[in-house]
Amino acid sequence: MNFLLDYSARCRRWLLAPLLAALVAPATAQVPPGMPPIGLPYGNYFAAMKARLNMTPAQDAQYTVALTATVKANDAARKARTAAAEAAKAELAKAEPNFERLLNMREEFAELSANERKAAVSEWVRFTQMLNAEQKALVKSQLLDRVSRAENLREKFRQRHGG
Repeated sequence: MNFLLDYSARCRRWLLAPLLAALVAPATAQVPPGMPPIGLPYGNYFAAMKARLNMTPAQDAQYTVALTATVKANDAARKARTAAAEAAKAELAKAEPNFERLLNMREEFAELSANERKAAVSEWVRFTQMLNAEQKALVKSQLLDRVSRAENLREKFRQRHGG
């Protein structure tokens, strides 16, 4: 039972950071070549949201620090997932794969990017602590909207695929 509570708390904590990053991420953020700008089909939705926050220079600087930490955490997580996939393939290529190793591999590789994830979350916490009441209300309403849209998508998926 404790495992489920811990897992649920981690999920909520890690859900908030990317949601907050997506909420205020500018549409002009670095986009990989050949990929559409962030926020499509909504165009400059995220840039407009950031503008609506009317951030002070200190808030804007902390936002940049938090966004940079998030990009670094995402890169570390991507590298860890790639390494995990390669390690799993190598293990499964053996005549007698070690299934215990395969089952424990997820946690081992998640720990590789844990420090970066924690750093990104702490930077977003600092950013949110700098917001005034009006800004917090705006962020809260946008997060609730995004959670509601995600729930609607999950419900549509359940209806189409059962469950």
